[in-house]
Amino acid sequence: MEIVCPKCKQAHDVDDKTATCPECRGVLRRCVDCENYDVRVSFCRGFNRQVEAGEANYPTYSSDSTYCRQYSPGSPVT
Repeated sequence: MEIVCPKCKQAHDVDDKTATCPECRGVLRRCVDCENYDVRVSFCRGFNRQVEAGEANYPTYSSDSTYCRQYSPGSPVT
């Protein structure tokens, strides 16, 4: 799957085990970029639970989204 790094804005073809950008080491999978996340109610349909806005926007290495198997990149906002 191809993910655009939210930090350096470079596109990378990654597998399920890749968590960070090879260029800047930023976390690639953010809830706010996923089709399964509803920003209006801060809810993840993949995990079927609330995800706080801070974690959704700025995940850490221990965040659920970092290695999420249900992650599905949404269409890029232009």
